[in-house]
Amino acid sequence: MSILEPSDNNHLLGKKPAVYSDHLTMYDQYGALAYGVILQIIPNEQLAQEVLVSLFSSVSLHGCNENVVNKTICIIRNARAKAVEYKAKYTSSTSPPINENLVSEDAIPKLVFDLSFRQGLKPEVIAEKLNISRERVLKAFNEYFKLFR
Repeated sequence: MSILEPSDNNHLLGKKPAVYSDHLTMYDQYGALAYGVILQIIPNEQLAQEVLVSLFSSVSLHGCNENVVNKTICIIRNARAKAVEYKAKYTSSTSPPINENLVSEDAIPKLVFDLSFRQGLKPEVIAEKLNISRERVLKAFNEYFKLFR
């Protein structure tokens, strides 16, 4: 018996099997996907692995298991949320200021996506940091996603 596997005494007590098996199954199916998302936000492999373990041992994955249609989306959202949470906890709260004069118009969509996805900033905060309108931030999202169509 592995450390991650619960003991098999639950059937003797009339209890439902532990949730661990569901989490292990989800880890087997979606662990690489979640780890890739986490590494995009936290490039430190050791910390990313801690986030991955925390993700697949959390209660927040119960909702993903119930909703089979959007299980992948749910896991991506939870992985991103955990990674942003850990990044905020373990890195300095002050990010380096962005000089909007050095950012070219062509680079704004990628920068906006990076600030939003990797740093977890809201569009209003991004607009304030880059000294552009909120509408321009939303347009930059649209432009960034058009690149992948």
